[in-house]
Amino acid sequence: MWRATCGRRELYDALVNIARKLFDDNLCAVVIFGSAVYMGGGRDVDALIVVDKDVDLREKIRLELEISKELRSMLGATAIDVHVLSLRDFEDNLVPGSFLSGLALGYDILTDSCKVEDKILRFLEELSKKRYVLHNRYGSWNLGFHAARLLKRRKNYCISEKSSV
Repeated sequence: MWRATCGRRELYDALVNIARKLFDDNLCAVVIFGSAVYMGGGRDVDALIVVDKDVDLREKIRLELEISKELRSMLGATAIDVHVLSLRDFEDNLVPGSFLSGLALGYDILTDSCKVEDKILRFLEELSKKRYVLHNRYGSWNLGFHAARLLKRRKNYCISEKSSV
């Protein structure tokens, strides 16, 4: 997959640089999620760009296409699915059943200046209390179970990171 076309670090760095160039001080976060994270591969890389301004639908689509096109021209990458959301739309989509429910399976924060990860962790905490099932081409996933496991891993990571300082 991505390993064959470019290193992930190169892709991630390029994505963050493009987002910073386009959104400047309005950039809140860049998050990678989907099968690229929870399976270590997949057909595409799902990227979420959260901005601290409202973006109308036409502008959102234009920006998503522009970012994808620029990444393809830089890296030869053809399979990146970019989602641009305002911070408000991001928060509104942190509900069971939205496409952001997939964050329970895994995500990587590439940059975060607006505490987006705190919002994700609160969402995962809520998901972990119930049984929500996501069906996709890779199978059926109990998001409540995976949210609980991911929360535990994130908390253990934060504890070990603090103790190594």
